[in-house]
Amino acid sequence: MDIIFLDNGLIGRGEHSYSLIKQVGEALTRRGVRHLGFGTKAMQASVAEELGVLPHFNYPLYFAVVISEREHDRRRTLFAKILGLKADPTQPSEIDTWRVLNASFEKDLRALPPDAWSADNLIVVPACSQNEILGLVHALLARPEGARPRVLCQLMFGPNWTAWGRPAKLGTKLYRKAFALARPLIGKTLFFTTENEAMRRLYRTTFRIETDILPVPFGDVAPAAAPAERPVFGFFGNSKSDKGFHLLPKTIEICRARGLAADFTVQLQHCGWEPATVAAEAELRRMQGIRLIEGVLNGQDYAAETSRIDAMLLPYDPILFGLRGSGIFTQSAAAGRPVVASKGTFAGDSITRGEAEGEIFSPYDAPALADAVERLAGRLQGSHGRAAALAKAFRQSHSADAYVDVVLAHALRKPE
Repeated sequence: MDIIFLDNGLIGRGEHSYSLIKQVGEALTRRGVRHLGFGTKAMQASVAEELGVLPHFNYPLYFAVVISEREHDRRRTLFAKILGLKADPTQPSEIDTWRVLNASFEKDLRALPPDAWSADNLIVVPACSQNEILGLVHALLARPEGARPRVLCQLMFGPNWTAWGRPAKLGTKLYRKAFALARPLIGKTLFFTTENEAMRRLYRTTFRIETDILPVPFGDVAPAAAPAERPVFGFFGNSKSDKGFHLLPKTIEICRARGLAADFTVQLQHCGWEPATVAAEAELRRMQGIRLIEGVLNGQDYAAETSRIDAMLLPYDPILFGLRGSGIFTQSAAAGRPVVASKGTFAGDSITRGEAEGEIFSPYDAPALADAVERLAGRLQGSHGRAAALAKAFRQSHSADAYVDVVLAHALRKPE
């Protein structure tokens, strides 16, 4: 038996997928379990070589299809014309993205080496959206019933997710279509997982889909040091609006205007396609006294930089980012480092349930975020103590070995 990872989110070292494949792969190797991965054709050669992952998928997880203004106009309904709606050729099309990516994903799955599709293997899809799930189901149904491998599919996103940072209008409908087609496979050769209880409840209540928990496997981190006299608040990861990067300049400005004795460290990591992100970066560069970290960090450098942070800022958008898990949050909670999180996200929910320590802010704007930063700064010593007390349990439940335990349990499960 081999574990086969199919990850069209794997491109470079800056993605969630890189850390997941690296850490989970090392955990599987320690247990003597063979595994193989397939990433995107756009994957960096050095990443493919380091992880032993093969380039395969034509479209990455975060790709979007933008149609022309002429085509947009052609498709508009009479109702839209009456309302005077205008075409926006810069706005990606949900339906075209869904069609193109699902068709390509199905084609790529059918093109996998025959050994990968062995019925003795377990296939793991670490991240799947509405733009891949239908292609996956079609590819499975195309195989003879006795020749289908078991597939573990992680429902990483909520149905309102899009790659371009605007809530999906068709997501729920598209998921329902895929789940309806998948019914004969579910619980036999196709098993769905989610990262946390909040996402599990979402899929149960919205789609009547039962999932197992496959945790974010980034809890293997060193404990956080005691906070400095002048605390440092940090923002790490991708610089995107769905992660609240655009809130940082105004938030820091408010904190300074109030005389808050704290410093800020911000990682800059984006592709320049999002206007709000580009504008926020320009503002941060104009501000004095902010420590900026440029580009992607490797594991060693990331650990070194975050060890200098006393509290982590996680101003994720409760609508666009939603309840999905976060590697930055997982590592912070496992290290015993307090966080500032937005209400309506998994990080905020974890604080409310007493599983993590920090401050929650609402409404979703810079003044509310600044208020939460100020509250946490005022009680940081005690907050660190409570975070440290919660860290051990969080670290164990979100380790690479915890992830592997779930995977191997499915590998040993006989088809019903």
